[in-house]
Amino acid sequence: MAIAKYWSPFGFLALIPLGYWLGGPWTFLLLGALPLALAGGDWLLGAEPPHVSDTAPIGHRLLPWLYIPLQLVEIAWAGWIVAQPTTDLVTAIGLTLSTGLAAGVFGFLAAHEMVHSRHPRERACGLVMLAGVLDMQFAISHVVGHHRRPATFEDPATARRGESLYAFWIRSVAGQAAEAWAFETQRLARGGRARFGPGNRLLAFAAIELALLLAVGFAGWRALGFFVAQSALAIVLLESFNYVAHYGLVRRRRPDGRLEPLGPKHSWNSVRRMNNASLFNMGRHADHHRFSARPYNELEVLDGGAQLPCGYAGVILMALIPPLWRLVMDPRVDAAMVDAAMDDPQAIHRRDAAAA
Repeated sequence: MAIAKYWSPFGFLALIPLGYWLGGPWTFLLLGALPLALAGGDWLLGAEPPHVSDTAPIGHRLLPWLYIPLQLVEIAWAGWIVAQPTTDLVTAIGLTLSTGLAAGVFGFLAAHEMVHSRHPRERACGLVMLAGVLDMQFAISHVVGHHRRPATFEDPATARRGESLYAFWIRSVAGQAAEAWAFETQRLARGGRARFGPGNRLLAFAAIELALLLAVGFAGWRALGFFVAQSALAIVLLESFNYVAHYGLVRRRRPDGRLEPLGPKHSWNSVRRMNNASLFNMGRHADHHRFSARPYNELEVLDGGAQLPCGYAGVILMALIPPLWRLVMDPRVDAAMVDAAMDDPQAIHRRDAAAA
């Protein structure tokens, strides 16, 4: 049972071919079922007990290993269907949006799990999934960048108090791309290698993604449009997760200029059963930042973590309406910062924003 509870992503992925088989508007099935199941499941199943983790490493490790190839096969299959001249517009749009949703939620989470692994084969598997959504730079910007500076104004993947989701999408995508390039060129410089040489991983990633685009383009403009659109939607969903994960939480700088240690109060967490069972324990975010290479099934619920009002599906839907988001979340941000012994949290935001 401990293993089975994490395998719902396969059921959600299966809704895409099911919707196609039912035809027409049913291709939108996943778009309605996924948020309803996650938000409704969070409400029905409630909270999980504290400090829980599961120890079945072989069984749990099969999940991302199996999910990633199935997601990639689904992308290729849906792209082939959309590319057919006989495919109507409703079906094409439904398959594109459903594929992007699955790839942006479960595909990215599976890739995230793999790129944090200590095992080269698992990291390679994660990169293959990231290539399928045209975001291979994530393996550098997230692992090297975000995990060094979360909950700071220097981190482009940390949303600032008062920043809308839509403004964050632009700033985060551009900032992480620039950050990944800076980290990669610094790595090459330390080894005495040229930034535009064959050792530059970002150039290799760009070449792979360009080759993919060219290959898909040979199948026609409809296939190319599908591939680019589902990738864009997947990236938008990833950035929506990023927006929620640290919104408004700030680490204090000590008199010597060093950041205070990252603690549970610097990540938004969720203890909802459905959220964590379906999303690779994403709600145990504070523990992931404490031990980034720890497998998802071994993450624990930490005491003192900043808590979201509901699961990630609910808060992402809420974030689409910025006034509602700020009404609910800004008081929680201020309370979390006060609990973290930070004087006048809004003044700290203004000061650090000006310094950034």
